[in-house]
Amino acid sequence: MNYSINVFKHTLQAQVTTIPHASVTTTPRHSRPTILTQATNASIEEAVAASIDGGDDHGIDSVFIDPTETIWLIQSKYIDSGKGEPALGDVNKFESGVRDLLNQQYSRFNQTLQHKIPALNTTFDTGIAKVKAVLVYTGNALSDDRRRMMGDLENSFNSAGEPNFLHFTNAGLATFDDFQISEIQPNPITAEIELENFGCINQPYVAYYGTVSGQQLKALKEQYGNQLFDANIRQFKGDTLVNRDIAQTIQQEPEHFFYFNNGVTFLCDSFDVIGRRDENRNQGRFRFHGLSVINGAQTVSSLTNATATDGEAPSKILATIVSLDGAPNNFGQHITRYRNHQNAITDIDFAALDENQQQWAQTLQQAGITYRYKGGKADQQDFDVEMAARALACWVREDWSSLVSLAKKNIKRLFDRKLNGEENSSNYSRIFKSSLQARQLWRTVQVVEQVRSQLRNDAHQDSGEQQEILRHCSLLTAHILLIRFDAIDHDELHLSAAHQQTLSEMIGEISTQIVEEYDKLQWNKNPRAVFENSTDLQTLKTAVMTALNRG
Repeated sequence: MNYSINVFKHTLQAQVTTIPHASVTTTPRHSRPTILTQATNASIEEAVAASIDGGDDHGIDSVFIDPTETIWLIQSKYIDSGKGEPALGDVNKFESGVRDLLNQQYSRFNQTLQHKIPALNTTFDTGIAKVKAVLVYTGNALSDDRRRMMGDLENSFNSAGEPNFLHFTNAGLATFDDFQISEIQPNPITAEIELENFGCINQPYVAYYGTVSGQQLKALKEQYGNQLFDANIRQFKGDTLVNRDIAQTIQQEPEHFFYFNNGVTFLCDSFDVIGRRDENRNQGRFRFHGLSVINGAQTVSSLTNATATDGEAPSKILATIVSLDGAPNNFGQHITRYRNHQNAITDIDFAALDENQQQWAQTLQQAGITYRYKGGKADQQDFDVEMAARALACWVREDWSSLVSLAKKNIKRLFDRKLNGEENSSNYSRIFKSSLQARQLWRTVQVVEQVRSQLRNDAHQDSGEQQEILRHCSLLTAHILLIRFDAIDHDELHLSAAHQQTLSEMIGEISTQIVEEYDKLQWNKNPRAVFENSTDLQTLKTAVMTALNRG
């Protein structure tokens, strides 16, 4: 850890301090990447020149304008221990500085910023300017209150017409380490691909299509691994029936692969045509920048695995490469959605595209908690997106019964993206609210999982109908518990021992009352059916709450 801290310290100095060039060049080579150099390909000299650090910097250490008309506003905080987070006052100062700069209150800034005013005004006047506010720090977490402050800032400047004008992000020590090993934010893939019998669509956006050799795809997968699928909403799904069929075709009928397979779809940021031009388009060579497979991860991975030793890769595979240069925001996501067909894709897979999910996972990861919100295999996990959805459904107060019943009988329905044609009223938006904090998410999961675990144990000790009730009543129990006891809105990330003890007592009390009221209502059906029915849940909840309030 001390090594990482020292590396990061040198990097911050290169990024936000006006230091002699010699000082920069004497830092270790591996310390040179900075937020600016990684994200914008700025040189070290440009990163140093971006500094406005000093008196009256108004909480902004660096101001940089990249070739895409994006204005980068960076605050860097060095924490000797390598732990913790920037002080709330420092974040507040950064927030205030960003607000004043965007409102063009330049007089509040120092002379160094004054020299950048013409470039800033020119960029704002383009009409396509974007702003990225980046908090860089040598800590390991960023609390929800800091995130909420910057989220409020985003909301005040973004609009329906410009939903992505301002975007806040943060980079702690863990993120910096990831930069060093190129795992979380590696350099975009630039690769050359040879297409045969290719065609081109020029309007409204450029796309090339043709056949590519299996050997080329295999080489890409071997060189870049799963980074090749970074824009995909799922990773390789392993030994599925579809993937076994792909492998079988490759091994037994490679000459038929073109006819049996849908091919591979790539997205790229831009491209260059290289080599000789073939007027008949029998063969063309292209260099694609920011390349990623968005449909065909199963094909590429199965192909690579099936030919791992000396297997022969299919000679012709259909390929489509779409350039996003000039395309509107979210166009790539739409392509991803509509191009995926070989393995059925569901609404739960699209949680991977939700930036809020990414932010919650990042915040929790910095606290040592793994939240897996994408599909596919994981070596370890504390909880996944389905556990999160089930817990949050129990926390809803209004129109709760439909969500709790779905959490019981068909949890994937909680990820429905539209309800009566309205996306903002969907099941997903009701439980995964943009205002949800990572701490609230994790505490809700802890509460609901404690309820489920305790009632499973209680059910083992009973028999008959009471056992069945205890087996199926956990979500209703959790819902009532969350109404009667505020276990979520606390500063601590983890449930305290005292809270766990209180919860245990309340779980026993509520579940006992559920059993009693269930018997009184004399249901003429099995317990599972009752707890999967939204109307029955409402009836039973009313009876239980009345009894608990009376007692």
